[in-house]
Amino acid sequence: MSRIIFFDTEVTVDQEKIIDFGAINDKDEKLHTGRVDLFSAFIKETTFLCGHNIIKHDLKYLERHDKSVMAIPAIDTLPLSPLLFPKKPYHRLIKDDKLFSDQLNNPLNDAIQAKDLFYDECTAYLKLDERLKTICYWHLNLANNRSY
Repeated sequence: MSRIIFFDTEVTVDQEKIIDFGAINDKDEKLHTGRVDLFSAFIKETTFLCGHNIIKHDLKYLERHDKSVMAIPAIDTLPLSPLLFPKKPYHRLIKDDKLFSDQLNNPLNDAIQAKDLFYDECTAYLKLDERLKTICYWHLNLANNRSY
């Protein structure tokens, strides 16, 4: 069983439907598919789901396909990034794999970037003094409220 699965989705703008899933687990096993059943099987036994902006974006679409996903605790790297890296000018993922702005995103690449960011955030968190750790802890609990 993978303890953490990092994932991202590609959603159509007009139909608000997931058309592509990307995921990587903590054992570096990867999945890139358009099939929700394969994605659901990949995440089935995980302890945590993690990604960048998944609480406000990905999970609300994923719940439409698989309601059981809402029982898995989520970690969102986006709200932690400004707290842990306040000097960065922006906190979105870098889309180096896109040659043209109108190309579709690659959710597997985004999942890999979210994984790297999460471990960078863990390293930065461990370097904080205890008061700042407490602030981050409470911020994470507030950010993890899944009411959309």
